[in-house]
Amino acid sequence: TIFEDNQGTIHLVNNPVHHRRSKHIDLRWHYIRDKQELGIIKMEKVHTDLNHADIFTKPASLAVFRRHVGAIMHGVGLDAR
Repeated sequence: TIFEDNQGTIHLVNNPVHHRRSKHIDLRWHYIRDKQELGIIKMEKVHTDLNHADIFTKPASLAVFRRHVGAIMHGVGLDAR
């Protein structure tokens, strides 16, 4: 399962529509779409509050940073929801 907080990405993988705004999509997205169609992977929406990767890409308060780092360091994943 790939947990994604970007709803647009999930829609693009689930609905392979080609239009002006998605024509730049890299081959890796086609790979992911193909693997999902084969049932090898699945994409699931995760709320941004539960997305530990956000601390690497977005500003976070010290409390939020510590919570995410603690979850990463202790192996607490989204399966524990």
